[in-house]
Amino acid sequence: MTKKSHNQPKWIRVNRFSFLLISIVLFLVLRPFVEGLVRINLLMEIFVSVILLSGIYAVSESRVSLVFALLTGLPALFIGWSFQLLKVPALLLTHHICSGLFFGVATIIILRHLVNQKVVTVDLIWGAVCGYFFIGFMWGDIYSLLETIQPGSFNLGQQPVMNIDSFIYFSFVSLTTLGYGDIIPLTKQAQSLAIIEAVMGQMYLAVNIAALVAIRISQARSREP
Repeated sequence: MTKKSHNQPKWIRVNRFSFLLISIVLFLVLRPFVEGLVRINLLMEIFVSVILLSGIYAVSESRVSLVFALLTGLPALFIGWSFQLLKVPALLLTHHICSGLFFGVATIIILRHLVNQKVVTVDLIWGAVCGYFFIGFMWGDIYSLLETIQPGSFNLGQQPVMNIDSFIYFSFVSLTTLGYGDIIPLTKQAQSLAIIEAVMGQMYLAVNIAALVAIRISQARSREP
């Protein structure tokens, strides 16, 4: 553990991922219920900002991790707010690119953090869950980019508006291999991406379970007399 982490209060060190997970859950739960209210875009942008900032902090265990998190997370944060103020379509496209990069980098950092741990803690499990959510958000941005570059890549069924919410929903449906069929990838590129995400979701769960079990066995053996 770095010197910086030793100087932090213990409760902050222990709960690095807890606040991030709470932010993600609140974002997913509240967003559909407050949709359509006055200034809802600003409220949701605040939630996105909280997720990005707490994500940057959660994965900044080392200086290198902090640099990568800042280089990808802060541009996504600033560009997202710039789009809310200026409403320039190019800014939204750039925001999806930056946020997708951040979620991808953060997931790699979380996996690296997981396999390097010697003790299974509640916060470590929350970190693994946050990484799973990050994969879903990352692929939501990727699908949104694909639809922007190649319109008609997806059949959104009865959904009247094509926005990031639709692609986040499709992303998690693909990630968990639920396959409801209400949103359908039509092009070969979209279908290939959906396959990759589905496999990635299963591999992420397998790697995390194996890592947690290995850490737990090692932890148990270290306590044996």
